Amino acid sequence: MFNLRYLVIYLSLIVGLTLMILPLPEWAQSYRPNWVALILIYWSMALPKRVGLWYAVVTGLLADTLQGTLLGQHALALVIIMYLNLNFYQRIRVLSLPQQSLYVFILLFICQIMVIWVEGIMGRPTPVFAYLGAPIVGMMIWPWVFVILRDIRRKAMVG
Repeated sequence: MFNLRYLVIYLSLIVGLTLMILPLPEWAQSYRPNWVALILIYWSMALPKRVGLWYAVVTGLLADTLQGTLLGQHALALVIIMYLNLNFYQRIRVLSLPQQSLYVFILLFICQIMVIWVEGIMGRPTPVFAYLGAPIVGMMIWPWVFVILRDIRRKAMVG
């Protein structure tokens, strides 16, 4: 059921999808953080009963459609990291932001490995540095993503 209070979740995911398809120079493509994964990680930690695996499936399919990748590629990766996050969110929420950043790096690295694994199965070569670039950038921007989304959630009185 659609609730206007939760509109902020949908809008943030739309922003994340938009950031995933914005053009970047060729050298920066490997360092583009997985915005959708970062936003889903935040919302599933903040509202675990509201934002679950279905959000990951739908958002992943939208990401696949927007990027022109194999349908289900991002959905599979997002479901796996969301499943892990939903199992550990109570332990992670109490950590400091630098500690959370390390946890987010692990989730983003798993997501990156899954996406690259599917690309490899399809026969598309992937450079070695592509494994770590995006998760490291995602780890570095996690504190800002967390603070911005937390402030938006509090102002919108979501949760």
